[in-house]
Amino acid sequence: MNLFTKRSALLRLLAVVAVGALLAAGCGDDDEEAAPEAPAPAEPEVTAAPAEPEAPEPADEPDETPEPEEPEPADEPAAEAPVTGRCGDPARLGDSINFLNWADYIDEAILEMFEAECGVTVTLDTHVANEEAIAKVDAGNSGYSLVIVTDYAIGIMADQGLLAELDLSLVPNAANLDPNQMDAYYDPGNVYSLPYQYSTTGFAYDATAFDTPPTSWSVIYDQNPLCGQSSLLEDQREVIGSALVYLGYDWNETDPAAHEQALDLILAARDCVSGFDSANYIGNLASGEVLAAMSWGFAAGIAYLDNPNIRYIIPDEGGIIWQDGMVVPADAPDPYTAHVLINYMLEPDIGALITEFTIGYTPNLTVPPLLSDGYYEVVEGSGLTLTDEIRERLTWQVRDESHAIFAETWSEVLSAG
Repeated sequence: MNLFTKRSALLRLLAVVAVGALLAAGCGDDDEEAAPEAPAPAEPEVTAAPAEPEAPEPADEPDETPEPEEPEPADEPAAEAPVTGRCGDPARLGDSINFLNWADYIDEAILEMFEAECGVTVTLDTHVANEEAIAKVDAGNSGYSLVIVTDYAIGIMADQGLLAELDLSLVPNAANLDPNQMDAYYDPGNVYSLPYQYSTTGFAYDATAFDTPPTSWSVIYDQNPLCGQSSLLEDQREVIGSALVYLGYDWNETDPAAHEQALDLILAARDCVSGFDSANYIGNLASGEVLAAMSWGFAAGIAYLDNPNIRYIIPDEGGIIWQDGMVVPADAPDPYTAHVLINYMLEPDIGALITEFTIGYTPNLTVPPLLSDGYYEVVEGSGLTLTDEIRERLTWQVRDESHAIFAETWSEVLSAG
């Protein structure tokens, strides 16, 4: 069992323990209330049976009436279904919620913890592409009250009127979020979204394959030393963007002449690239089938768990930063419960569990002190540590209609065979 599997199992164990503790607390509350309540029913019996028929005596009623007004039994429902202060207003909270997220992007044990703590059943559905998630919401009546997609997709969905504005008064834990990860280009003012996790796109490699650690995209685009054992992501913006920055342009450059140069560079590199692969390269890196790959940061961390020779870099020419956000569809059946779940996931302890599972970067400033030594061993050992110097080499990747030329260039890459 590798470290990643162990950590997933640990999270599930924590959920089981949490469920047991909450239920035990509920039973304990029953016991505690049973002792005080024992005399309470006896007192109302005296006033309710013999005293009330003698009610014509006004002096007796004022003395007796305050006692039956004590709502001792009213506490019993809370004991049967424990609700904490992290669960919002029980009167407004729904019984269930439908949640659409990336595949393998949250340990379901966390959702079980939310159910045990707040009494809300979470039905998780997954997607494997932002476009798939957008299509599901755009179709209408999707039934989802909470969705997680990547930055540019949030901008697209907001522009198309598919998102509800967030009520941040219902998400006090938004105060925990890093200002550097807020107010991004895709959602100025965080009107529609709050950050979930973020990562980068750079380059992963097997350290045993290089005498000198690589620092540049030249490993792919100039004198590739690993012909047939390197790969690029199957993503038009990221592949073309990497070629553009290697040539000295901005990652989001739209000049046709620059795209012609990038096209020539990519086509020349194809002879040594084993393929455009976003689905299998993590396993291929871990197994040694691929020794160098364009990679998402968190994915390099996962590969490192099975192969400690894996290293990750942001090349000198630059890479990208991207962020997944939590949004509420405009037609969400239960927006209030969605806000409560968002706030729950921004709790320090829950945020730590999420980051441990994804091996991403947390936007929650209260989380880093809670992360395990194991998490930091993976981040530091694989080269995922995000320093200020590395941040300066990162760019947000803009995807909108003004960047349609990327699709045109990509079509030429694919048609060239």
